[in-house]
Amino acid sequence: MTKVGRNDECPCGSGKKFKRCCAERLEQEERAARVTAERERVEQGLADKRRAEAGAARMRRVEQHADAVLGLIEAGRLEQAESAARRFMVEFPQETMAVERLGQVYEAKGQGQSAADEYRRGVAMMDARGDGRFCDCCRARLVKGIRRLDPEGTSPVLGRDPQ
Repeated sequence: MTKVGRNDECPCGSGKKFKRCCAERLEQEERAARVTAERERVEQGLADKRRAEAGAARMRRVEQHADAVLGLIEAGRLEQAESAARRFMVEFPQETMAVERLGQVYEAKGQGQSAADEYRRGVAMMDARGDGRFCDCCRARLVKGIRRLDPEGTSPVLGRDPQ
């Protein structure tokens, strides 16, 4: 499309010069389009920032739950640790760290089979989500726990272990 000069005849067919006919309207439309595009860009940036902040807040809550369960295990308060791990799982049902913490409680209680079962469940959750959603070392840690606690039972393939 060729650019219309200000002194050219207006393409609308009025017979007037472009600058005296449609130029101002088209310039206003272009300005409005630029403003709209900038507003959308800013709004998208704000939405991205809110999503990032919400994700960071979620991760802080996950880490707080996980640390609380570990602290109770280390203090030998295993019944409270189990209750905390179960609350963790209720608040974050898709969080494999919650499953792992419950397994660690069972392991501390000497319930190796139950711990191995929780670790299996954690590995299955990771595998269901696919590669790239979890670090290899987290999955490997659970697989090694299964092998250590239930050497005769079925064990998932270890896969890549960066450690």
